[in-house]
Amino acid sequence: MKTLIYHITYYDYGKSAYIHFAGCNFRCLGCIRNKFTWDHHLYEEGVVKGVGSLGLRMLSLEEFRKIIEGVEREMGLERVVLGGGEPTIDPAFCSIMEVLSGRGLEIALLTNGLLLDKVLNCILKSCAIELSIKSIRPERFSMYTRRAEGDLSVVLKNMSLAFQSGLELIVETILIPEFNEARDIELLAEYIALNLSEDVPMIIDEYVPVPSAPWRRPTLEELTEARKRAEKHLRRVVVRSSYTMKRLGKIHLVYPEIGKTETL
Repeated sequence: MKTLIYHITYYDYGKSAYIHFAGCNFRCLGCIRNKFTWDHHLYEEGVVKGVGSLGLRMLSLEEFRKIIEGVEREMGLERVVLGGGEPTIDPAFCSIMEVLSGRGLEIALLTNGLLLDKVLNCILKSCAIELSIKSIRPERFSMYTRRAEGDLSVVLKNMSLAFQSGLELIVETILIPEFNEARDIELLAEYIALNLSEDVPMIIDEYVPVPSAPWRRPTLEELTEARKRAEKHLRRVVVRSSYTMKRLGKIHLVYPEIGKTETL
């Protein structure tokens, strides 16, 4: 069985593998894939020179299994992140979950939530769902994702289903100056508190500028304001940004090419 997995990286400081899926059912204006095909840390740290020359080849399920077993054996593996593209569009998604089961792994699924109801039953209990809400405003959600405004309702319904399932749910959003700002993020936090729980964690990511969109990177002050406004409604709000993240170890390119590393 073929998967949509085309790229795997490994972070030794967390014994964590990041599984990259090709394709998405959103066409987000600010998607980092519009700038980077591969894990962007590889570009930033110079791990891969001329990475653009590497072709995309999707792994089979058996190839993926062997890679996971090899990483476990040779490097040690404690955490796996399934990211995009959008993992839930992969017809092999449930089979991929089966490969990861029974290994004692912490798993995180990064998803836009649109198809979450279709795969919820096969998501492992050890898997945390990090669901990204591009904007709580339907017209802005539609503009950014290039989906219908009504799809926001589907995402919000699936967010509730994930919460009700008992799986760990984390809501992520991106601070985009002049588009998804602190006041918008506060509205999202208020919605979560009123409809789910004030104990649902929220991650506020900084927007990374890409050529396909007009927005700039937010300042640390703007990120701090957004966090404080969200904290009026939610107990656990964190900012994930280049201003605060520290280099802790090395990133390893596992697939499609093995062996090049660089300090992160």
